[in-house]
Amino acid sequence: MPFCEFCGEEIGYLPFKCKYCGGTYCKKHRLPENHDCSFELKHTPVVPTSTGDAQMRPPIGTKYKTSSRRYSYQKEKAMKKYLKQQKRDRSRTMRSYQSYFNQAGETRGTNFIIITIVILSIIAIFLPLYLNLSLYGLSQLYLWTIISSLFISYSAGILGLLFLFILILFLYNISKTVESRFGTRFLVSLYIFCAVITGLFYILIRYLLSFAYPINAENVVFIGLATGAILGLISFIVYFNPDREMMLLCFFLPVKMKGKTLILVLILFRLLPGLLFGILVSPLYFAVYLPDLGGIMASYLVFQYKFKHRY
Repeated sequence: MPFCEFCGEEIGYLPFKCKYCGGTYCKKHRLPENHDCSFELKHTPVVPTSTGDAQMRPPIGTKYKTSSRRYSYQKEKAMKKYLKQQKRDRSRTMRSYQSYFNQAGETRGTNFIIITIVILSIIAIFLPLYLNLSLYGLSQLYLWTIISSLFISYSAGILGLLFLFILILFLYNISKTVESRFGTRFLVSLYIFCAVITGLFYILIRYLLSFAYPINAENVVFIGLATGAILGLISFIVYFNPDREMMLLCFFLPVKMKGKTLILVLILFRLLPGLLFGILVSPLYFAVYLPDLGGIMASYLVFQYKFKHRY
């Protein structure tokens, strides 16, 4: 098997012979300017003697230079060049690797969502009418509640703060995964979309209940849309591999379950209390618990529309 006299690479095809120096080269170094040609031979065109002889050959008696010493030198030179190039490539790869993970490891969107939820949720405990979403508040033209409720998980009292703390633990790990994989812009867009669908579910359910429970100051139902959005983010990650086993902390106890089981648990987590309190206490509780299922449905719509065909 011939070798290129310039770089030492093994040639697995018909080699190129330089008509000016007589050396054998690969296709990369076949031109004189690519292999530092010495132009030791004078090219004299030879007319083919037969139709089958299609190659131009140097005149008979032309002496080719001895290339063993040059080949050894060129091989050593090529090896040094190769090692230097490898070192540069390795450094470039490590810089790109670190840059990617520094960028992917950023949690600007996650931090923004969590800080906003914590601040607004605590304030909403004391000012529920002016921050939470409610049809009564909208009827009083508190239109800013459409925006503020996107980042509120409302539950009155100490139990509400405990529930908020558990949600934040889930949100931090899940949203950090989504952000590192799909970017900050996608994370925020997905969160807001899930929250908006949750809000639409609330408006629909509360409007249907308005025939029996009029929209007034006595039948105000406050809701924060952050819970539905968080459930949507959790569900979104599960949709990619619903049969994969996941380790979750349930009241600080590690629990293993498959992704599709987790989806069922999330649905029952809002469906059962909604039905229980809605039937036994007041139908208004339907508008408190059931809208959060809209966040789960919203994330499923995003997965089906953008990612289902890829998996």
